[in-house]
Parts: sequence; C-alpha cells; structure tokens
Amino acid sequence: MFIDFTAEWCLTCKVNERTVLADREVVDAFAASGIVPFKADWTNRNPEITQLLKKFGRSGVPLYVVFPEGRPDAPIVLPEVITSSIIIDALKNATGVR
Repeated sequence: MFIDFTAEWCLTCKVNERTVLADREVVDAFAASGIVPFKADWTNRNPEITQLLKKFGRSGVPLYVVFPEGRPDAPIVLPEVITSSIIIDALKNATGVR
C-alpha cells in the first residue's frame, strides 16, 4: 500500500501530484508492483490523519509512505519532495522486484 498524505491547499503536494505521481512511468510502476495507492486528504485537518502524521514524526503534509506487503511494521517513508525515481525505487524495495 502507498499512502499519499495530502491537502488541497498544499502547494508541494499539488506539484508532486502533477509532476511525479501522474508520470506514466510511476503509474506503470504502481500497476506492475501491485501496490495500491491511497490518498489521506488532510485538507480539513482530519484528526485521524493528524494522528498518523504524528506517528511518522510529521506535523503536516506532504507525507508519502509505502507499506511493503506482509511487512506492515516496516514502512518506507519518502521525502517531502519526491521524484519519479524515488517512487519507483521505493516500490521495487517494497516488493523485492528489481
């Protein structure tokens, strides 16, 4: 699972969505990996999402986390500013597929 913690008012989130997460290579990598992307929309400061952000040591968005299949206790936390290669490498690391 891939969780994109985002908000409509977050400029960095919007740039990452339009330039990286929508990139054809990234979209294809998600499909090939079988990892399902989810959005955690923090636009209205949902308290449950706030708790998850705190769990990962963050006070706000963006936050990108990959949970490897069968290893929910070993999340891969990505940087706030992402690139296509960062996402693709994280998906490979999460699945063991090279």
